[in-house]
Amino acid sequence: MKFHRASQLVISGLLFSSVIALISFLFLIIEEQLTQLIWGDLPQLLGPNLYLLVELLICLIGGLLVGQIHQVWGDLPNTTQTTMAEFKQTQTVRYQNIFKHLATATVILIFGAGVGPEAALLSAVIALSVWQADKLRYQYFHQAEFKAAGFAKSWLMRLHPVKYRQTYQADLAKQANRKTAKELLYTLLLINGLTTFMILMRLTKQPTFITKMGQSRWQWSELWLIIPAIIFGLLFGWLYQRFSTGLQRLSQHFASKVRSKALIGAGIIFIFASVVPRLLFSGQPFLSLVPQFSAHQAASTLFLAAILKLVFLQLCLKTGWVGGDIFPITFAAILLGFGWAHLLPGFDSLLIVAVVAASVATCVLKSPIFPSIFIALFFPANLAPVFLLIILIFVLLQKLTTKWSQRQAGKAE
Repeated sequence: MKFHRASQLVISGLLFSSVIALISFLFLIIEEQLTQLIWGDLPQLLGPNLYLLVELLICLIGGLLVGQIHQVWGDLPNTTQTTMAEFKQTQTVRYQNIFKHLATATVILIFGAGVGPEAALLSAVIALSVWQADKLRYQYFHQAEFKAAGFAKSWLMRLHPVKYRQTYQADLAKQANRKTAKELLYTLLLINGLTTFMILMRLTKQPTFITKMGQSRWQWSELWLIIPAIIFGLLFGWLYQRFSTGLQRLSQHFASKVRSKALIGAGIIFIFASVVPRLLFSGQPFLSLVPQFSAHQAASTLFLAAILKLVFLQLCLKTGWVGGDIFPITFAAILLGFGWAHLLPGFDSLLIVAVVAASVATCVLKSPIFPSIFIALFFPANLAPVFLLIILIFVLLQKLTTKWSQRQAGKAE
């Protein structure tokens, strides 16, 4: 009997995790297809003579839609940070507005904002995972109810999207006392969800998010480049945060004027679409072309493109065109790396790109580990020791900074 109940729980979980993977897949596909329709097919259909007018109309419609959505639905889409903060505080998240969240993120992305889909997607996955946990928790504590309903009706109850849910409660968690089994189940569901997502991407021949920047033949004698790269990253990260803080203060004057903010953002998108269209969106689709593009550009052009990309990202975020910052920052950091590689031709170029990109992304994102690991995916495996060394240096710097801050606080008291 216990095996039968457990198997039903596992089957339900596998179905739920597959649904989460399907929703994630559809979000990316719909966003990609609508973006191609709006920025690719539509301008070509109307002809080059009307291209500027079409871009203006696209941005205007996007600004009106984003402003209206914020006015009616509130502060959407959620970011990963806000979702995780809510989860840590309440042990749950409000997943009832998940489709409003995804719809808002889709509108922001398809109308050219310089942000990535990763924040909205991960936030949605977290919220849907909480929904999955609530569904499974209800099944675990109401097994007699499902048994009494009979086979067919019990499965209709299990798969009902909005009913038969049980939110987390500490006393129920103590009552269950099955922590190991729960961890094993959720690990299985995570693997199933990722596998389902990858299969769907393969079946539809979707391009991979990760593209390699080239080959490296770095030498151990070149590792001293890490030190100036980290210093540059610290300085660049400090300047970026100052700029972000200044924009945040400026945007406070429009805090209640969500429509006005959205239209300002639309105007900014139109300017970038007209002058530097390659900097629209997250930058991820253009990453595969960066090595070839960088080979024919001056260092100053690459530096300017990277700075403009980060400026565009912040302007979008501060005008309500909210989205992910990981891909845009990665894109800008890699451009900066190629710029420095032009200025230091006597060294392995990809080593320079790697250390500069990892240092800049780490300082901008204020995380000592994740940025380097993520950026390492775009580089050959023989650079792994370099990324590991950068991680160790930044972890040590973080610890030293924390200790220094604590000592200063102690002296102040």
